[in-house]
Amino acid sequence: MELTIAQALHQGVAAHKEGKIQEAEHLYREILKSQPLHPDANHNLGVLAVAVNKVEAALPLLKTALKANPETEQFWVSYIDALIKEKQFEEAKQLLDQAKTKNLEGEKLNALESQLDSRIQTISSANPSQEQLNSLLEHYQSGRYDDAEKLAISLTHEFPQHQFGWKALGVVLGQTGRKSEALEANQKAVALSDGDAEAHNNLGFALQELGRFDEAEASLRNAVRLKPGYAEAHNNLGNALKELSRFDEAEASYEQAFAVKPDFAEARYNLGIMLGELSRFDEAEASLRHAIALKPGYAEAHSNLGAILLEKGQHREGLAEIQIGDGIISFDLKTGLST
Repeated sequence: MELTIAQALHQGVAAHKEGKIQEAEHLYREILKSQPLHPDANHNLGVLAVAVNKVEAALPLLKTALKANPETEQFWVSYIDALIKEKQFEEAKQLLDQAKTKNLEGEKLNALESQLDSRIQTISSANPSQEQLNSLLEHYQSGRYDDAEKLAISLTHEFPQHQFGWKALGVVLGQTGRKSEALEANQKAVALSDGDAEAHNNLGFALQELGRFDEAEASLRNAVRLKPGYAEAHNNLGNALKELSRFDEAEASYEQAFAVKPDFAEARYNLGIMLGELSRFDEAEASLRHAIALKPGYAEAHSNLGAILLEKGQHREGLAEIQIGDGIISFDLKTGLST
């Protein structure tokens, strides 16, 4: 005889209480075949999964149960407890706050709140080992970005309140072209350590990559305020200001970068590109030649120097420079704009 939903649930709960895990799981799953959103079956199956240390698998079941019947306090308790076990502390905190708005403040929820506060405090005081930090840096510096990303993510999970994992993750994601994800990681790094000039620079660069130049300027100004001698941040600020068509300020930022770091070839190059856009060809030529002198074999600088020389009518030398640089041109010969 086929069981009704109520009968299957009753038998499943009985088997569950008697420790007959497989039988209980089978009965709960049979219910879900008929009613995928059944709150009790989802909840109890999730509780079973937690009991056998399959907490990650339990989360969607417990979430479904709570969504289907948010008036049951135990559903809140089970889901929040699982989130804490999975170290998803922000989500757990949000759910606790939601429970309070529904006047669900029983002893179990209060105990979970105390447990969550304790876990967060413990993790806040924990730090990754020097070996973990060195390994992450080694992966990144060796160009092993997949390995660096995996380790950075694991650090953000294990030490969510420690800035280094987020900071490294932002850099790796930016390096691999995942701009939106990089932005989120860099924002988290700044939130955890607002006095870190490098974190503000990384955030500014990420914003710039997304075309959000006003916000990029604000972050980069924070970087140079915190560390006035930060050449890379001055250079990035120059790039942001150039995109905002504030050319005098951009030039001043590039000059500040040189003042701090006289051998900064990339900043000389960026200034040269901007001067070319402004049709200040003699100055652009000088700046690009300076960049090449500082960094022999600088392909982009050679090619763009060639474009500037063509603008000046020096065709033979211009074409030779473009050939040296393999034709990597940022300066548009027709419009005078960088491409």
